[in-house]
Amino acid sequence: MRKSLVCVALMAAAALLMTAQSKKPASMAPAAASGIAISSVVPSDIPGGAPRATLAAAAKFAWQEFIALNWPAVGNPRDTPNNNMKFGQPGFTGPLVWQTFRHKVEIFPGQGTPPGYSQGAPNYGYDVAPQYIYGTAFPNGQVPPCPGQTPVSQPAWVNLDENSQIGLDQMYAGASASSPVPGQEILFLAKANRADYQYVASNGWYNGTAPLAATARYVTTNKQDPTPGNSKLVSFRNGTIEIKTAWRRLTTKEAGNGHFQTGTVRFYETNGSNACYREEVWGMLALHVEQKTPTAPYFIFATFGQADNMLDPQGNPIEDVNGKLLENQTATPMNPAITSQNAVSANPPTTSSVQQLSPQTVTCTPGSSLYYKNTPNPVPPPPAPPTGLPQGQVCIQRRTHNIPDTIIAANASAHAAIAAYNQQNGIKSSPWSYYKLVNVQYKPINKPTPGKDYTGLDAATYYQANIVVETDYNLQVFSGHFQQEPPKQGQPANGCTNVVPDLLITDFNCNGTPFYNVYFNKTQNNMGGCMGCHGNAQVGGSDFSFILSGGPVTAPEPAGPAGVAAAQKRFAAIFHRQGW
Repeated sequence: MRKSLVCVALMAAAALLMTAQSKKPASMAPAAASGIAISSVVPSDIPGGAPRATLAAAAKFAWQEFIALNWPAVGNPRDTPNNNMKFGQPGFTGPLVWQTFRHKVEIFPGQGTPPGYSQGAPNYGYDVAPQYIYGTAFPNGQVPPCPGQTPVSQPAWVNLDENSQIGLDQMYAGASASSPVPGQEILFLAKANRADYQYVASNGWYNGTAPLAATARYVTTNKQDPTPGNSKLVSFRNGTIEIKTAWRRLTTKEAGNGHFQTGTVRFYETNGSNACYREEVWGMLALHVEQKTPTAPYFIFATFGQADNMLDPQGNPIEDVNGKLLENQTATPMNPAITSQNAVSANPPTTSSVQQLSPQTVTCTPGSSLYYKNTPNPVPPPPAPPTGLPQGQVCIQRRTHNIPDTIIAANASAHAAIAAYNQQNGIKSSPWSYYKLVNVQYKPINKPTPGKDYTGLDAATYYQANIVVETDYNLQVFSGHFQQEPPKQGQPANGCTNVVPDLLITDFNCNGTPFYNVYFNKTQNNMGGCMGCHGNAQVGGSDFSFILSGGPVTAPEPAGPAGVAAAQKRFAAIFHRQGW
């Protein structure tokens, strides 16, 4: 008994020490002209309120998020910056603040309760070390190591268990494209912070029992979300943050140039008929940050990318470090060029706005360029038009919508602040000078005419997309919703009376009425880009969270073609749970 009490006392003392450490004032540098400061404090809202903000104010907010969330973390407790460390601390190999968030499978395990979960535990056990518990296909839910991989006692904080862009395509960097799987394939993960987990755990929704249908009816009837923190309907608390990020294996040159934030990641391969894991040091390519704030119940969506992501086939940068377009000003965004037309109001909408291309099988020679391969999709027989996705390699030559000048200016100011901070703290260089804000959606924008492209001056913000997270044509021009796949076993789908093309993007419901994907303050909006896509989760009853609507995570998605079926199964489950 005495020994146990001593252990408890020592653990309590250690916890107090770390808590005191985390409460020390964060290292600061003089703010740049834009007011961007190097601070470990995550901002809680845009001053003056998100609906009335300017893009410049929203960009500052996004950069403050990025800096704070990429601060070195203490590890335990999670979500906590180590203020004895500097932003971009040389030689630091521990987790960053966002990396200590719970992975989606730590919130929605494939079996049982979340690791550490107990109704009586502080924060419902949020701060236990990471454990990734998948479905019953794995012993105790634990994915085994691959042949040649030394088993690890604690898995990497970065758990890359997604291998596609929402099941539509797989993404590659052209460098060393012929390497074995995963070669330069880009893999993804999703995480959420303490506020997100506590809300789910306190309501017992970790097993997929959240009241999605009732919430969806409330949202569409009242044209707004329920009160934050509601325990009867889904509405996350203010301060909820969800993260999506993209990583890949670096070349030897890239690993040594100091341009990438690197860290140990876990990814998955196939071993026989099941998955196994490997752990290696990879580089971070992109970071999505979605935060629910008091004035933005629709979440603020900010997306960042690494400066070297977009290269031409010869390896030259297409944009500068701040996002200014250097070359390919008149080139088509994709090679080969992708053409489409908007779906029209019909019952069902039969004119496709998905990728249409002839011939259907295409290819490019990427060299050092980004490229993607669409998930195989059936092509209807003649005389129906080709509504399937083009097969083969599609190379990226530039963004469909350029980064706005306001964002470029914010990036320049942030990089100046980072440079001043580095000089003040004796840091010769850090990778954070090579990351840039792509854009930030801070209020819904309603497309004025369904079935027509949005062409306002803020079109780049309306269609916000990260070039390595939302790359294919569908995601670069997303608005409205994805029409669900054709009905199965003769059953009508979402009100459709006829079969509609799979993956149709449309601004209309099956009965021809306009579709709205973001409801706020008694208004309805057909939003594009990240917010519009996640708005489909709002109208599906999960408060903009695909992590919640996905429910229990039964298996990781292995790298390479073997992971396609797993990705399609995951999104089919999301569509089913949300009634699509």
